[in-house]
Amino acid sequence: MKLQTVFFSIVLIGVGAVLTPLIHAQSFRNPFPPSTPVADPMVLPAVNTPVNQNVNSPQQTNRFVPASQQQRIAALPNAVSRSTPTRKSRLPGARDSIYEPTAVLAKVGPEYILAGDIMPQVDIVLWMMFKDRSPAEMEKYRRQIDMEKQMLIRSLLGQAIDSKILYVAFKRSMKPEELAQFEERASEVIDSAFESSIDETLAKVKMADKAEMKRLRAKDMQITQLCTLMVENQVETHRELDGILRTFGTSLEQAKQTFAETNFGRQALTVDVKLSFEVTHQELLDYYFENVDDYKITEAISFEQLTVQFKNHETKQKAYQKICALGNSVLQGARFDQVAIAQSEGPKAKSGGKYELIERGDLVSEKIEEVAFDLPVNRMSPVIEDGNGFYIVRVQKHREENREKFTEVQSEIEQAIQNERRNEAIQKYITKVKTHIPVWNSFEAERQ
Repeated sequence: MKLQTVFFSIVLIGVGAVLTPLIHAQSFRNPFPPSTPVADPMVLPAVNTPVNQNVNSPQQTNRFVPASQQQRIAALPNAVSRSTPTRKSRLPGARDSIYEPTAVLAKVGPEYILAGDIMPQVDIVLWMMFKDRSPAEMEKYRRQIDMEKQMLIRSLLGQAIDSKILYVAFKRSMKPEELAQFEERASEVIDSAFESSIDETLAKVKMADKAEMKRLRAKDMQITQLCTLMVENQVETHRELDGILRTFGTSLEQAKQTFAETNFGRQALTVDVKLSFEVTHQELLDYYFENVDDYKITEAISFEQLTVQFKNHETKQKAYQKICALGNSVLQGARFDQVAIAQSEGPKAKSGGKYELIERGDLVSEKIEEVAFDLPVNRMSPVIEDGNGFYIVRVQKHREENREKFTEVQSEIEQAIQNERRNEAIQKYITKVKTHIPVWNSFEAERQ
């Protein structure tokens, strides 16, 4: 394989107006109302195992940096040091990792996959799923979560093995002198591709609904997940993202290493695997009607929220007095988002209490959802109470249920069919390559 092919065929995966306060709304009264709501029981969502990419550990040799610049073995993922902050909101009720970071989970040719490569990724996925749950709720379902965690570890390890197989095959496809030149130049190429991929995807993730997020994850799971972390933590820079990743026991440099191995590994496919297929118009139509539910536009709302949490106040009466004061500030002319930033106690306070394109079932609080979906656009709600606090919401946008037309998604369907056939071809190739590259999987070894 020519170096020219390596470096130039790499594929780079690459707010509305403020609403005015309701003029005819009644002010929020301070007298404390009788307490009636009771916290609804939590229904634990099923853990859907994502098609994910692992984040490689810094203790592995970085093939794209001179030896003098290698990170030392002490900088292991999941290792807590003075320079590595502990994530307080990592996963409510979470236990310590079940594996030491240096435990070998798999070996692909000369390459090792350690627990430190996989466990941070597992923790990130679980944190995204359960970040809004209370420690008490998490402990109640601890056994089920632990079982799902084990399944997730096995799934991510399998994907990491496949990715590593392609990467090893890619390196073996080059002559020694080509490999040496590649290692000298790869870092510069990857730095640019990685950073531009994050910047381009971040803007899309900020505006994406569920359907668009599904498309983005299908295109590049790793980059989409990194951008989702940035949005959830309300950060904008790569340096801030690195800080977030370190609280999970990984880093931006490790993520870049994974990005490099994944993309360079794909180069082996361009030589040995057919990756382009003809798709007929009838096949497009058949796919559309067989998967018509995937093109359903679900009902969704965008809204602003003021929050006062019981845990932050001595009595519920004081909490109620504060939520009334916040609501009246908006009615008297203050901007809703500015009141939220200054005084709201919710997880979205820093972003003005804004929730974008929320579908039914997305919110932890059923009380908020019940009120918000029935609320007219630009109307402030009365005070809402659930088991955790008091809330006031104002709906900015209400999207009705609909369905995308075939002509609107035709090109997307063609890409989906291409991806299915491409993935089948890749799996056949990986199976073939395994006969030449020894693979050891600790989980499979346990069954023998």
